[in-house]
Formats: sequence, structure tokens, C-alpha cells
Amino acid sequence: MVIIADSGSTKTTWITCDSNHIINKITTPGLNPNFATDIFFRNTIIDYLLPAVSIGDRHRIFFYGSGVADEFTVGKVKNAISSVFPDAIIEVGSDLKGAARALFGDEKGIACIIGTGSNSCLCDDGEIIHNIPPLGFILGDEGSGAYFGKMLLADYLRGIMPVEIATKFTEEYNTDKQAVTSRVYRGEFPSRYVAGFVSFIAGNLDSPYLSGMVRNGFRIFLERNVLHYDDSKQLKISFTGSVAWYFGEILLEILQEKNLKPGDIIRDPADRILEYHLNKLNADTR
Repeated sequence: MVIIADSGSTKTTWITCDSNHIINKITTPGLNPNFATDIFFRNTIIDYLLPAVSIGDRHRIFFYGSGVADEFTVGKVKNAISSVFPDAIIEVGSDLKGAARALFGDEKGIACIIGTGSNSCLCDDGEIIHNIPPLGFILGDEGSGAYFGKMLLADYLRGIMPVEIATKFTEEYNTDKQAVTSRVYRGEFPSRYVAGFVSFIAGNLDSPYLSGMVRNGFRIFLERNVLHYDDSKQLKISFTGSVAWYFGEILLEILQEKNLKPGDIIRDPADRILEYHLNKLNADTR
């Protein structure tokens, strides 16, 4: 049995497959090894994934996750999975590598993630050639849900949001400075919290203020995270992630404005990651 995991900051998509046929698709909480404890990681696998797999099978597990960035985090993920599946063959990589393989397979291009956070890379032959560091929630993540959430909350709390939008925001959330700053600076998963306000932007996108915020955020993302790659003007640029998907029309507009070549925009890369690995595994058995 082949098991694919695509884990972002908010959720993890698991796909189980046998003989090229998808058996189950399961959604669990995000499993970023920088935030999820070993116990939480293990219990999530036991509670959600284990009931959906055949115990007697030999499992091959490919896990791609946000926060997987070095030997320590790779080891942490492998240890958590192997504690539940001790006989499995396990491969662990970053969510960015998974996105690159989903978006381009073995071809060359620029792969981007724009979801709760944002990231990008120049990829070829299924590997990352160059990655401009995304720098995370505080220093980077331009164009992401967390980025737009920060902009929205800051404008609201400073009183510089247009009155009609501020009124709608107050009616929907009834929040204040103390509540927001407490969640951002002392709560768990602050990037996930602020990214949750993107739904408000999506629901009021007819506002020039909010659509302008999205346009400007995507411009900044491209300027700081894409245009510095070699051949960025010649290569296709593809995207995955909920924010790229929901605001896809605006994203395409800004790509055209920057004279960049649009590739695919997909919401969830898990199915394409599965296709990539099945093709590889089938090629190896020929």
C-alpha cells in the first residue's frame, strides 16, 4: 500500500492507494514538526490513519510537510510514523518538494505555495534547485493567508480600514485589540489564527480596499520570492494552496501585469503527488 501525506500549517491530507486505485482520502490537523509534539503526531496517525489502512500490508509512506527543513525535523517525522508503522518504507520531504513534484513532475519550473504561509522554489527533475527562504510568519510569508490576515487586523485595530468594511468586520467578529494581541502573541498557532480572517476578504472581494490588498500582496510575493530566480521571465510559474486557489483570477492578473508565464493553480497537491510516485514506482518495476 502506498500512502501519501501532504501536510500544511492547517491540515494534512492523507491518501491511501493500492494497485493504482485510491482507497481512502483522510484529512487530519496540520502536522508541522516544529509545533506538533511527538505524542500529538503519533496519536493523530493512530486515531485517523491507522483505521483506514490494511494492517497486514507492507506500507510505503511518502510524507511532505510544512516545517520539514532539516535532518532534525525529518527524523522527528520518521520516528513518529515508524512508531505506528515499524515495517514501513518511509520517505520525508518538505511541503515545497511535494508541491514541486505535483506541479511540474520532472520538468523545470517555479513552484509556489500560497496558503496559510507562502514559499517558492526553482525545481527540475523532481528536485529543488534553488529556494528563496520564505522566513515564516514574522519576517516573510508574503501573499499568504497569514500575511493578509495581519494586514487586515492591523488596519482594523488602527482604525484605517474603510468604515463600511470595518462595520462588517465588527458585526462578524466582534473582536478587539486585547483579544487579537492575546491570540497573536500568546496563543497557539498564531499564523493559523490570523489566516482564518481570509474568509472575510474572500466574502467581500467586491470591495476595492480588499481586492487591492490581495493584488498588492501578490505583487510583493512575486517581487520578493519569484523574480530573483534565474529565468523567472521564461519559465512557467505554478501555484498550490488555498489562497492561490481562491484568489486565482487576481493572481493570474498580477502574473500578466509582471509579464510572467502562468502555469497551473491547484488547491491541493496530494492527488498529483500520488500520481508522481505511482509513475515512479511503476517505472521501477518495468
